Order: sequence, then structure tokens, then C-alpha cells
Amino acid sequence: MTNDNTRTKANAVFFSVLMVISMVAVGFAAAPAAAVNAEAADHREVVDRAGNPVKIADGETVYQGEENLIFVNSTTGSVFDASDLEGTSGNREGTPLQMPIPEDQDTGTYAVGGPDATGAFSTTVVTPRITTSEVRFDGNDVEQISTSNADELEIYAEWNFDDAENVSVEVTDPNGDEITGEVVEGPTELNNTGDSTSLNLGTEDAGEYTVTFEGANNLDYDSVVQEYTIETTSQDQLSIDTAEDTVTRGDNLQYTLSGGTNGVEHVVAIDAGDFRQGYSVDNAEDIFRNVQDVNATGIYNNSDDEVQYAYATVEIDGTQGVGSIETAYLDDSSIDVNVYTDSTPNSTSNMSSADDVSFDVEEGEVSLNSPTDTYTVGSEVDINGTAQSADEVAIYARDNSDWELLDIDGEDGDVEDDYISVDSDDTFEEEDVRLSSASNIFSFEGQYDIGVVDTSDLSGDDVDNPSELTTSQFSSASSARYTLSVQPGDLTANFGTINGQIDSVDAEIDVEGTAAGQDEVVLAFVGERGDTVTTTATVDSDETFEEEDISLNDISQGSASGHVISPGRDGQYGNGDIGADAQEVANQIDEYGAGSSTGDQIRSQILSNTVDDTGSDDLIVNQNFRLNDPTLSINDVYPEQAEASGINPVATGETLVVSGDTNRQPDNAAITLELLTQEDDSVASASTDQWGSDGQWNASFDTSDVETGTYVLEADDGESTDRVNVEIVEEREQVDNGTDTGDDTGDDTGDDTGDDTGDDTGDDTGDDTGDDTGDDTGDDTGDDTGDDTGDDTGDDTADNGSSDGGSTDGSTPGFGALVALVALIAAALLATRRNN
Repeated sequence: MTNDNTRTKANAVFFSVLMVISMVAVGFAAAPAAAVNAEAADHREVVDRAGNPVKIADGETVYQGEENLIFVNSTTGSVFDASDLEGTSGNREGTPLQMPIPEDQDTGTYAVGGPDATGAFSTTVVTPRITTSEVRFDGNDVEQISTSNADELEIYAEWNFDDAENVSVEVTDPNGDEITGEVVEGPTELNNTGDSTSLNLGTEDAGEYTVTFEGANNLDYDSVVQEYTIETTSQDQLSIDTAEDTVTRGDNLQYTLSGGTNGVEHVVAIDAGDFRQGYSVDNAEDIFRNVQDVNATGIYNNSDDEVQYAYATVEIDGTQGVGSIETAYLDDSSIDVNVYTDSTPNSTSNMSSADDVSFDVEEGEVSLNSPTDTYTVGSEVDINGTAQSADEVAIYARDNSDWELLDIDGEDGDVEDDYISVDSDDTFEEEDVRLSSASNIFSFEGQYDIGVVDTSDLSGDDVDNPSELTTSQFSSASSARYTLSVQPGDLTANFGTINGQIDSVDAEIDVEGTAAGQDEVVLAFVGERGDTVTTTATVDSDETFEEEDISLNDISQGSASGHVISPGRDGQYGNGDIGADAQEVANQIDEYGAGSSTGDQIRSQILSNTVDDTGSDDLIVNQNFRLNDPTLSINDVYPEQAEASGINPVATGETLVVSGDTNRQPDNAAITLELLTQEDDSVASASTDQWGSDGQWNASFDTSDVETGTYVLEADDGESTDRVNVEIVEEREQVDNGTDTGDDTGDDTGDDTGDDTGDDTGDDTGDDTGDDTGDDTGDDTGDDTGDDTGDDTGDDTADNGSSDGGSTDGSTPGFGALVALVALIAAALLATRRNN
């Protein structure tokens, strides 16, 4: 026990001595670092450039890929290895920093003591990047430049690790040879982000040169390295090209400048001799479109204030400058486009042309989609079509001579008011044009020409008066012609009578029809006593009209007539005496009815002042009908399975169908049906409000819950009623139609209803007591001993001598047995005679 205590005390002394020795050793080890740190600056610095470590102070940044770093606490003089610092969070948490710092080291904060350290020494790992690396000319990056301008270039860079390393630049020629010392006239290392150095490629051959940017020391691995390519051209002038060699006038054409210097403007021009004939100044100013790299457009006038050319100033963006031409204002010929080295429009004699290109313009097509087939005099149509090269189009009509401009707006004035604008999608449309009013040519039945013209071709020297064109002028313009068949208007009408009647309770009628070429029609009704009712109906764009619920209360009961009247081609009723329009005509007819004239006299006045008037081309549709009291009748009752006329019995469980007629309008009335007992108790009901103009209606009952007996079937429409007696039976008798429907499968197919004069000697052994539905009521006056040729001699044993009892014969029950008894007596008498 004493030895153990002694050993324990000895061990304690031993470990105390070791701790003192260790602390002394640490002190000696730290002394040189403290001495080194005493000379350190406030920021990271290289101790010397001969491979000695770079000192990193507390809180400073290091970069992925850096090597040979030491970490120094400038306050305490402590020196730390990279492995002393551990990640504080995220994927790097607890992971020591490595040296060299791997290129894929997790970025973020690393500290002595790791995530649990507070206020400990720390550093931050960042990914090194060169953020801008380019070759510039006149302050702008350039990818292509002529060799004549390539002597004043600069290499420019920005990067995020300038506190750690410079950026070095290297230039290689088109063959891949490094020529940095030959062409870089400034330093080949950039010291601070945003620095630049001079580059002169003016003495080098034309081709593609590559400038490589990378860290000057450790930070030169792949993800840091950047390359920039610049192409020098041997040509000292611009070139111009177009996207297409041939375009349809009206299309936009793209052009491209190449070989220029980034940021430099050049004039692109088209001479006035290539403009479309009859152009305006506004047209010329729109030839070049202000799009993409175009900075300005316009026209240049010479000293005589005449338009010399249209132009655009185009700025080279990188290696190219792009613009667009509106070809609608160019002649349909070969067009030349020039590009100048100058940036400001001037007289062409004072500018230097760099290049030119030609393209062909073809005449744009115009077409008319409507109307191009038929036209009804007086009707309104939509004029529409397409025009590739036009801002406006004009519509013309032609009979046998010149083309006449259609008066689209209906007013006398400037012809341009009759032009139709073309939309951006090359379509045009003018709605609701009455051609017969726009041109007298289309007021008469026949075949005529209709055409469409691009109005740009109407403003040249060849056209004196756009309101009338010769056939040559029409053909020379951008135009299209079609044949239009003009036909007279027509009139149809349908009067909504029911079975030729209108009931006096509803006293309303509907009229519908068509009236091609008309805006409005007259509706007139005349009673036999000279009563009149009139109104008008508007004709819709589809040439139909409809007027509902016209009241006939002012018409007395009896015969009446309805009339629809429309003017013809001339748009005038009669010779105009009866009225100028539909409403005036209707008012005049009402005045006819205000006197003492009969219905026939009023009808005569209507006809004589409209369709029968001298020179009239009016149209009329007439319809006679009667105005009667409401009528309702039940005509037929039958089971659904056996349709029949008249009132027929219906077996219980069958569907009872009832039909009849009425003169009521289905929109104003409904027919209710009830099956009543003799005490007027209702046992079933049905209704209908559907029937046609013939007034025939029908309805049905389910009789499953109706007991047998005699019932009253009543129909009621609210104004009229009708009643009939109906038998509901247990089993409905079948009609005896001469067909043996019993279970008699023997060959008894003869017609036994006639005069049976044959020798009926056959052996009829079958029990023919089945259901013989043939007409067995004929006069059997023949000698019944003959041969029954009705093939009643066959073997009538198919039903084994039995009948199913379902006899449909209308004879008295038991009559078959009586016949058999008589037959037996006859056979006995015959046997007696033979024995004798």
C-alpha cells in the first residue's frame, strides 16, 4: 500500500516535470514565429519571393488552389498551420483546411478550434475568378477589326483575387504560336483589377488571335483561365449583304454589314431612282426601318432640294451591323444598296463607298376574296382580300368599257375616301357595302367585272383620274380582276298558322322568311270585312327576317289573308306613290283599312300600288287562312301495340294512345288529358304542348294501375274541351284477319272463306279445334263431299289433335265442338247410304 502511494506521488512529479519541459519547448518554438510576425504588415504579404511562405493575417481571404501559406496572429504572434483551422459550418464543418488548398476546397470560413471557437483566428476560402477578360477598341470590346485599326487595341481584365496574384496575359497567333512579346506593347501582367495593357495586331497577318488570361502564380488552373478571340481582317472597307436575293414588294428585307469596327457608324443608302413611281416624301423616309443596329433613318436632299437618296446610319455591334428595308416603297426592279465608310449623310460625291449589293423586287400580289361569285341586287356584302405590297386598295367595277371606282363611303368627295386600308397582316376588309349603291353597274342583272388595285399605282404620271381607269391602266397596276354574277332579289315567307287557322283567343301569328337584297319588308294582314293589321320586319345580314307574336285582334273572325311585300331591284315600292319605305307602305295599307272597303278591295289596292304597278319589280308572298274560335277534338284512341282509327278498347296494362287536332298555337297553349271514372274521378293524366302546323297532337297513358271498365277521356286546352268514352278491358279481342294463329302447326293454309265447292274427301284426322283465325263466315254452298283444294287434306296432326285454346276467332265459344258433332252425324248418314 505504501509502495503504491509512493509510486503514485512519483508519477505525479514525473508528469509535472514533463509539462514544464513541454511548455518551455513550446515557448522556444514560438519565439522565431513571433519574431517573424513582428515584421509582418497589416495585410497578407510575401516574406520574400524566393519561395518562402505567404503570411495570412486573421480574417483575411485565401483562394482555392493557393500554396505555401502560413497563418499568423499579428496580436499574439502565434503561427498556425492550415490543418489547425477547421470549417465552421456546412459541409466543411470540422474539416481541417489543407495546404496546398485544393482547387475544390469547400468555400467559407475556417477557424482555429472549428465550429466551437469564439473569437479565434479564422480565414475565408474563396473561389478565384477572372470576371472580365476582353480586347477593346476605343473603350468597347471588339471581336472583329480590320488590320488598319488593330494597332491601338488594349487588353483589359477584372478579377477577384488581386490581393493574392496578378493576372498574366498571353497572345497566340492563328497557328497557335505564342507571340506575346511581339504584340503586347505594355506589361504582360496586370497588377490590379481593372488594369489594361496595349496590344498591337496591326502588323500581323489577318486571322484569328487568342488572348489567354490566368493567375500569375498558383491560380492558373482551368476554371480560372479565360480566353478571348479577336479576328483581324485584311480588307480595309466594309461589306454589305442581304438576307434574300429576291423579295415580293411589301416584304421587309434584312441587310447585314460586316468587316467594320465595333461602335463605328456607317451610312447605308438607296438612290431615289429606285423608289416606287408616285412615291411621297413620307414613303421615302420609311424605306429604311429604324430597327436593330440602326440609329437613324431619313432622306438626303441635294442642293436643288430634290430627294437624292434614302439612308440609315448603322452602328457596328461587335462584328456586324444589322438593319431592315421596307420594300413596299421600292420599284419592282433591281435595287442597289450602298454602304459608305462615312458616318454622316452627305452628297454621294463627297462620301466614300465601301461596298454595294443588289436585290430584285417583284410586284406584290393583291387578291379579292369577297365578293367574287354572285351578288344579289340591293344586298350588303363584306369586301375583303389580301394585298402584299399595299397600304391601301381601291375596288373597281367594269361593264364593257373602262373601270369605275366604287363609291365605298357613299358620299361625293375625295376619291381617297373610297380607298380601303390594308392591315399589317396584309389583309383588308370593308363591311356592309351595298354594291348596287356603290356602282350603278351592279344594279342590273348580268355578269360584270370587279377588281382590286394597289392605290400606290394610282398616283403616278400614268393615271390622271383614279376614279376611272382604262383597261391598260388597270392591267399595268398591281391588280386582280374577277367576274361577278349579279342576280335579282327574291322573297320567301312562311306564316305560322295551325291547320290553316289562327284561333281568336290567342290571335297571334309568326312570320319568317328570306328577302335577298332588302333591308326591310312590309307585313300586312287583311280580314274579309276590310280589317287590316300591318308592321315591318328587318332583314338580317344573312338575308332572313322573322317577326313573332303579331297581334290579329283587330281582324274579325272568318277568312283572312297575310302578305309580305318587298321592293325589287330599284328599291322602290311600285312607282313610289304608296310610300318611300316599308313603314310608309304599312301606314298606307292601314289607311286603306280605315274606310269602308271590303277585304278583296283592299287586297286589290295593295297589288295595284305595288307588284302590279306600272314598271314595278316588287315581290309579294300571299297566304290565306281563317281566324276561328279555339278548337280541340279527340279523334283516335288505341293501344300503342295496335294503332287504329276511331275510339278503340284498350286492355289494362297497355299504353293508351290518344290523338286529335287543334288550331291553338303550341307556344300559347298546352293540352291536358285526363282519364275519368263515371263519377269524374281522375285515374290517369297526360299532357302535351308539342304539335306542328297541321295541328295534330298525341299523348299517351300507362294503364297498368287502371281497372277494367268504361271511362271518360277528356282533353282540355284552357279554352276548349272534348270528351269520349273509352273501354278498359281485361283482354283485348284480336282482329280476325283470316290467319290461323292457334297452335295448329298442320298444313291447313287454305282460304276456307270462299265458296267451298270442292270434293272434300280428304281424311282430316287432326283435331282442328285450335285457333282458326281465317274468315270462316263465307257462304259454304258447295258440295262438301268434294276435294277441299285448300290443302285441308294434309296431315293435320302437328298439334297432336289439340289446340292451345287461345282462339282469336270471333265465333261463339263451343262452336268448334258443334261443327265436330255435325261432321260425325254426316259421316254416319253417309255410312248408312253406302250400306244401303
